Amino acid sequence: MLGVRVRALDAQRVKRELKESGALDTSKKARREGEFVVFPVLQEVEGFESIETEFDEFEGHKKFRDVLREKLTEEETALAKRAFDVIGDIAIIEVPQELEKHESTIAKALMGAHNNIRSVYKKSGDISGEERVRELKFLAGEDKTETIYKEHGMNLKLDVSTVYFSPRLSAERERILAQTKSGEVVVDLFAGIGPFAILLAKNRDIKVHAIDVNESAFEYLKENIRINKVADKVTPLLGDCREAAPKGEATRVIMNLPKSSSEFLDTAFDVIKEGVINYYAISREEDLYDSKIDFIEKIAKEKGRIIKIMNKKIVRPYAPYTYHIVIDIGVK
Repeated sequence: MLGVRVRALDAQRVKRELKESGALDTSKKARREGEFVVFPVLQEVEGFESIETEFDEFEGHKKFRDVLREKLTEEETALAKRAFDVIGDIAIIEVPQELEKHESTIAKALMGAHNNIRSVYKKSGDISGEERVRELKFLAGEDKTETIYKEHGMNLKLDVSTVYFSPRLSAERERILAQTKSGEVVVDLFAGIGPFAILLAKNRDIKVHAIDVNESAFEYLKENIRINKVADKVTPLLGDCREAAPKGEATRVIMNLPKSSSEFLDTAFDVIKEGVINYYAISREEDLYDSKIDFIEKIAKEKGRIIKIMNKKIVRPYAPYTYHIVIDIGVK
């Protein structure tokens, strides 16, 4: 079983965040280990130490795999994937091709094991297109795609079928918050429903320009600005960031469009006055950073900018031998 270990002093805060993000496995009991507490989780959570361990079940609660074993063979149960995303009260799962005939059974078993899940959808394709939308197939529960996701004190309303959102970036959003100082002017080039922009605005005295080309994401962005009461700090902008972003004002540019961020790096240099570009990309294991940094240096030279690589790290695994990475670029 998968768990995350945290200091006992941080346990209540972390438990609340895990529960709000949907990562906490509410079927099992947390365990105390000296000065630490280990929480059961449904998936790896960036920013926390993950361990394989055992947890006691709450009395009368069935495990996901135990429910599956009542319907599937041991071989089929072993093939079923344990990791899935929980966004609000909606679960999004992957079903191996070999188990597609049992996908409804798997979805119902998941709901039976986790009473916080009200709808289950299956990933039916990769995230694609300019609007970053993934095709989903309804499997079980309520056939509804709108939900409220809670994280770091934010309430984010969204429709999982029309916008892109990843709960697995929770720790990365918190990392960017730790970097950001009051007084900054932030331009979020691919804001989506607003998780970066709203988190920063709720916790810092800053100005944020939040941009997205997806009309559905833009409508939810405006609604989330209202819900979280940051309208005085966040300006939503609809359109291609190359045209919509204010030029020469920013002290921070956030570029969380990892598959195609390279196409917009020249825009980021036009947008930033002086400060930091948080540049996200997808990299293979054999060349995590070098070719990306070479490209960054090339574009900076073309734009006549002086840069310094301040930080580089893996954000999360993306696919076999492939990672979602971030490079923090200091710009003058």
